[in-house]
Amino acid sequence: MAQHHFAVLVDGENISPKFLGPILAEINRSGEIILTRVYGDWTEPHMGGWKDLLQSYPVRPIQQFRYGENATDGALIMDAIEIVSTNRNPVNAFCIVSSDSDFYSLALRLREHGMYVTGIGRQGTKNILVRSCNRFIYLENLGFSTSAKVEEEQSSPGGIPVEDIVKRAYESSDEDSDGWLLLAHLGQAIRRENSDFDPRSYNYTNLLDILRSYPEMFEVRSNEKTPPVYWMRVIPEKEDDSKQSGVIKRFMTNYGFIRSDKGDYFFTKANLPAEQRNTHLKPGTVVEFVEIKAPDPNGETSAEKNGRARSVVVAS
Repeated sequence: MAQHHFAVLVDGENISPKFLGPILAEINRSGEIILTRVYGDWTEPHMGGWKDLLQSYPVRPIQQFRYGENATDGALIMDAIEIVSTNRNPVNAFCIVSSDSDFYSLALRLREHGMYVTGIGRQGTKNILVRSCNRFIYLENLGFSTSAKVEEEQSSPGGIPVEDIVKRAYESSDEDSDGWLLLAHLGQAIRRENSDFDPRSYNYTNLLDILRSYPEMFEVRSNEKTPPVYWMRVIPEKEDDSKQSGVIKRFMTNYGFIRSDKGDYFFTKANLPAEQRNTHLKPGTVVEFVEIKAPDPNGETSAEKNGRARSVVVAS
């Protein structure tokens, strides 16, 4: 695959300057940054934070007076089209940094011209923009948190159980005669249907980490070379769906732990029914669940020691 050469276009009136460093670091992991531009009315006091960063990052400030409500958006869009049309830069990818869904049309137009498009914005960014990008990254996954309200459940990362996302991608792919699928092809299949998919939304480091955390659902093997190539396949489900009970040990934003007589179980918010995902799960809350993986007290890490639970329901 050809390396991506990015034009990073930032809506400076929509994104806080504190995210600039993590944003550039994230894009540098995906390719080479050719140019970075930040758009806004630099005469306004609220752009002061951006001015302080100009001496630290290779950023070109683009001045756009507020002659209209969407003046800054228009300047960004026109620059993007000019970059594509003139082809003076070796740009084959764009990163649009904004939570403004109005940029969805730009993302689609860039993709029509063969550009790879990454979007970066807050959780709660409308699906129309998220799905218009090849990949969409939430600012909250770059090590910060914001108070942005999630407007739609389907826009929230972790809204679908991660094991279901993996299974759907596997089923839509062409595995070999023994059921094995290249891990790289699995990742591509996931991104085709979920452009905002990010293992960090589920408290995992990468896709391989997810698969290894569900050993009774997914099988993984490698060619044992350096660097290794990985394959995976889905293990047929067992028929035993008997409910177990326990109490909430602790619950964070997108995941939590259940304490039971057999040990502790890890689960994600997506393992709860949709109507209970906004319930405040205090320690001691009684729940019922289906076991995916039994706890292993002899495990070396906490991930190995904890069991896995799905279909978690707050007991009435």
